[in-house]
Amino acid sequence: MTRPDPAAGCAFCRIAAGTAPARLIAGTGATLTFLPLRPVHPGHVLVAPRRHVRDIWEADEETAAAVGAEVLRVAHAVRAAHRPDGLNVIQSSGAAATQTVPHLHVHLVPRFEGDRMPHLWPEEAETDPQTLDDSVRRIRAALPAPTP
Repeated sequence: MTRPDPAAGCAFCRIAAGTAPARLIAGTGATLTFLPLRPVHPGHVLVAPRRHVRDIWEADEETAAAVGAEVLRVAHAVRAAHRPDGLNVIQSSGAAATQTVPHLHVHLVPRFEGDRMPHLWPEEAETDPQTLDDSVRRIRAALPAPTP
């Protein structure tokens, strides 16, 4: 029995294949940069790997490095083109994090004083020292050794 191809219904894979329209900005061998269908305002762009990677947890180091390098390159272009007061770099994985397209992508959203983007952080964060120390221990224990 064959398993369905997860990329077959993927909007971003269709853009990468050239079978769906998009406002392309740039492309490398590993990545594409394009406008989202509904940008927050001019300068809002997406960087995605060409190959289908569902989310950050499916990305290998090579894909992550290619996407990261392109995010940095495009961030400088967005700054030069739009002169924002700041920039949000947003990567959402999973429905709870508001990922709506199941293909890894990074939003670069230029920010301007008084723009319509909401604040991204709650006013108060968890500060219970025992909870924070437990989180540090759990993440350290789960962290694989760095690649040389």
